[in-house]
Amino acid sequence: MENKHGRGSALYLWLLGGVALLCLAVSVWFLLRGQARRPEPLYLLKDNAGHVALYAGDGTGPLAQYDEIYTRLLPESDVLALQQGVPIYNETELQKRLEDYGF
Repeated sequence: MENKHGRGSALYLWLLGGVALLCLAVSVWFLLRGQARRPEPLYLLKDNAGHVALYAGDGTGPLAQYDEIYTRLLPESDVLALQQGVPIYNETELQKRLEDYGF
């Protein structure tokens, strides 16, 4: 009788280990998939001497400066994001962001 009980426990542990391994593999797959799909930005919007400026996606520039937009008048969360650089992936997003900032 002990042999059947031991065999059942071993099978249970093998199944539990297999499920854990499967969960780990799926987690790693989602992590890698999310990182691989992130495209490079076309532009960056940044704070430049108290104004919003447009930079190339690699950070070179500024390509343009929007003197009408004073960063000190924007909400703190926007100011912090502009200090880091706000990635812009297309022209439509650029226009929306500039409108959001008051341009």
